Amino acid sequence: MKRFIPLSFIFIFGLTFGTSLGWAHSGHKHDELKIKLPKVVAKVNDQDIKGDVIFRELKKAAAQYKKRGMPLTADQEKSAAKTLIEDEIGRTLLVLKAKEMGVKVTEKMLSERLAEVKAKFKSDSIFEHRLADRGMTVDEYKQELEIDMFMDQIIKKEIEPKIKIDEKDSRAYYEKNKSKFDSPEKVRASIMLLKFNPSKGKAGEQAILKKFESILDQVKNGSDFAAMAQQHSQDSLASKGGDLGYFTREQMLPAFSTRAFKMEVGEVSDIFRTGHGFHVIKVTDKKPGGLSPFDNEKAKIEKFLAKKKVSQATRDYIEALKKQAKIKNYF
Repeated sequence: MKRFIPLSFIFIFGLTFGTSLGWAHSGHKHDELKIKLPKVVAKVNDQDIKGDVIFRELKKAAAQYKKRGMPLTADQEKSAAKTLIEDEIGRTLLVLKAKEMGVKVTEKMLSERLAEVKAKFKSDSIFEHRLADRGMTVDEYKQELEIDMFMDQIIKKEIEPKIKIDEKDSRAYYEKNKSKFDSPEKVRASIMLLKFNPSKGKAGEQAILKKFESILDQVKNGSDFAAMAQQHSQDSLASKGGDLGYFTREQMLPAFSTRAFKMEVGEVSDIFRTGHGFHVIKVTDKKPGGLSPFDNEKAKIEKFLAKKKVSQATRDYIEALKKQAKIKNYF
């Protein structure tokens, strides 16, 4: 489940507010953490940050590391908890600033956003099951969406309008990273396959080959390759007219790529044999390899650089808010 998180590289964990008594989740049999958290881990301008918020995400992260064979030590858990707390302080400050500026998140806006998320799942029950896997209810997830929407609006109002990307910066990035914009030659081709049964011997093979020669003769005399593939091919791509899509030399078996890259667009190969049976291929398009021009990549580069600048500017904005805020950290 991916939450809608503006600048998720800043706020890397999905958090939700909860309540607890004493120490967060202390004494539960399913606890796997080596550390305990107070029920309130920090206070931001008189708003509490709950220990349950941090506990749940820390537990999830610890479980992921353990699954990879790298269980966290107590010191590592403590360090991760501190990072989570700092991130949540930043989130809280952005939300408080948004409300101070009169930003509104209405129930209608929230319902529409929730509907957008749900639409990515086959059913509401699957959506709710995924939430349950994260230990969340739908109401808790709505709280998350509301926080995200406040954050998103404050970033759009206060930070993004100030971000400008000069063409010289985009061009400099392009020049320093040309390998990222260099692509190999690609071919698009379609294929037909007729299988043969080795148990039927040479006569069986010849019968299949003769049938294929008849099909190929029809193709070379004007019959549509895709239609003939749909009708006769025994390949899994038959329903798509045998379309293999675009591929590089390395992405396809040599028996196919060696032929395809030598052929012209529109050309149909002779029948050839592999361990799967008899084949023919038709080249339907070619894309030359080489360096993509700067003008073709400019918009993508600008978007990438703007995202990086917004990230840094948001961190700076949060630091400025921290200096003006009343923050108490209890962990």
